[in-house]
Amino acid sequence: MLVNEEVRRCCTSDGRALAWREFGRGDGRPVFYCHGFPSSGREAALLDAPARALGLRLIAPDRPGYGSSDDQPGRALADWPADLVCLADHLGLDRFALIGLSGGGPYAVACAWRMTERLTTCTLICPLGPVYLSEVLAAMNPPARASLALARRWPWLARQVFGGPTPWVLARWPGLVERVRTLNLPPRDHVALAEGDNQAILNSTISDAMANGARGARRDLHLYTHDWQIPFDAIQAPITIWHGDADATVPHARPLVS
Repeated sequence: MLVNEEVRRCCTSDGRALAWREFGRGDGRPVFYCHGFPSSGREAALLDAPARALGLRLIAPDRPGYGSSDDQPGRALADWPADLVCLADHLGLDRFALIGLSGGGPYAVACAWRMTERLTTCTLICPLGPVYLSEVLAAMNPPARASLALARRWPWLARQVFGGPTPWVLARWPGLVERVRTLNLPPRDHVALAEGDNQAILNSTISDAMANGARGARRDLHLYTHDWQIPFDAIQAPITIWHGDADATVPHARPLVS
């Protein structure tokens, strides 16, 4: 069975609903979790058991346009820290750690830039790099490179791919993504996906991501493939990167921060 989690909501300063879920221990050390692409905060359910064992309180919000969070057109990567500050203040948390997984990596880096005084640490797990740079995009594996290049060079076509009936179909049959997800995976990843509810949790995050017409996913594709406007050399917060050398999507040879 999937982890039983409750969707909670708070209101941002501009009146949007920001939804989040919690995993691990409610009285544990607070860790905010930036989910991947396309996904939702439900993704953090994958870490519920280890978070409990380590005494961590995982707080996993849905980015705007994903899951149960209201959309906000015209957003930039650097707008995400303000949402996390709003949620942290709502929860009465002055200091906290941060995890950014895959497509959540760029958002975690934005927080490391803008929220140095509130972060105890920032951990990036297989983070997406600045693929708006041609040399970084060229290092991606062919399927990922093709989809990102589409969003970069022909954004109108990318909007069509993630528009029309596609979100409706994927929201109802997220298992279709499962087939793509498992292409070219190394054996160890197949073993991990077969454990417990892992595959079911990931499938449910696809439903969340497509529930609102894939607005968040379409925006992320645009933001990932255009200048992030983040001065990497100005980041003062400590960042740790964990990356598998068999990653079939994001190569480890070009980390997010050099």
